[in-house]
Amino acid sequence: MRRTTIGILAVTAAVLAGCGSGSTFANLPRPATPVDLTVYISNQRVLVSPNSVGAGPVIFIVTNGSAKTQALTIQRASGGALASTGPITPQATAQVTVDFSKGDQGDFTITTTPSGATDASRAFPSSIRPAALHIGSPRPSADNVLLQP
Repeated sequence: MRRTTIGILAVTAAVLAGCGSGSTFANLPRPATPVDLTVYISNQRVLVSPNSVGAGPVIFIVTNGSAKTQALTIQRASGGALASTGPITPQATAQVTVDFSKGDQGDFTITTTPSGATDASRAFPSSIRPAALHIGSPRPSADNVLLQP
């Protein structure tokens, strides 16, 4: 009786140990740690610092130091907007996040448009010179970085 009970328990333990999910777990790496870029809009031009980063999440912290309300647009050098802010009043700040993935390497421009202007005035380029931004090769994963969400 004791041998039978021990045998049944051993077989049951082996069967339960073999149970589990048949699918594999896709352990995808975490994205790179976001980088903060500061953008300053003056009456003459847009400044971005730093002006070159690796591909990955980027947080643009924008300050409007110009005399007019402005909207900021981040676009490819060849055209095509990636992101834009709403109207930013003079001396105010705004924030926009862009995830430059692996396919988003290259040169980008950061331009402004006067917010609240008429459609006819938006057809003409802004007198504020745009900033250039270069996105390089992808930054490393944040897998081994502590205190990340």
